[in-house]
Amino acid sequence: MPQINPEKISTYIRDVAAEKITPRFRHLQEHEISTKSGPTDLVTIADIEAEEALTAIFKDLLPGSHVVGEEAVSKGEIDISLLATEEGYVWVIDPVDGTGNFADGNEKFGCIVALVKGGQTIQSWILDIPQDHMAIAEQGAGVEINGARVTYLIMVTPLKDTRGFISRKFLPQKMRDELRDVLDEQFGNIETYVCCAHEYLDILKGKSFFSMYSRIRPWDHLAGAMMLSEAGGYIRKWDGSAYKPGDERGGLICTDTNETWQQIYDLLLKDYR
Repeated sequence: MPQINPEKISTYIRDVAAEKITPRFRHLQEHEISTKSGPTDLVTIADIEAEEALTAIFKDLLPGSHVVGEEAVSKGEIDISLLATEEGYVWVIDPVDGTGNFADGNEKFGCIVALVKGGQTIQSWILDIPQDHMAIAEQGAGVEINGARVTYLIMVTPLKDTRGFISRKFLPQKMRDELRDVLDEQFGNIETYVCCAHEYLDILKGKSFFSMYSRIRPWDHLAGAMMLSEAGGYIRKWDGSAYKPGDERGGLICTDTNETWQQIYDLLLKDYR
């Protein structure tokens, strides 16, 4: 297996962010923002140019590897199913996670990169671009943020007194309607940044304790889920199975332990499913 220096990759990510993304923050022109699947699904020139730059770097660094980038998939240039079939190396890139925030001048945006081999995420990186907080994880070696080792904190308070992330907007409409009271009464401070990079980083930093997602696009979740698992957390899909790079459906719950996972499942999913 080729040796991929995680610090070297983090430098590449920071360099591309400094060149292609940061200079455009709060300076985007109207013609530099467009939409993809709908009016709130934005893409900017920063997304496109950063992904192109990282794709070139990673392919050169690891000859023969593939790249699954959010924007390339959106444009039909690469098939996302590659993650389920390719046995070699596949880089997964979200060049600007939280594009809507980025375009609005909100600092909750970042860059996410994962490296997959043989159906497993083996390395991952999440960069909070405005604050320059870089999380790095290697399979079996734990997680660091700016060089400091982090672990998944155990919840010591009830769910109703605990901070977590659930994006109600992306829950199925029927589920949203039926679970409105449960979410309001059984959970504490529930919010979303509309930016997975910052949500995963907040959990790693111990600022939040769990998250639940209905959409599990690989560029949003492979890196973060792997990091939380390496930090000692319990990460499973809604049906209790492990989350794999080839998975595109099935929802995701990220918690500290199996017991907390079961609590969230019983409150939100047991009767719904």
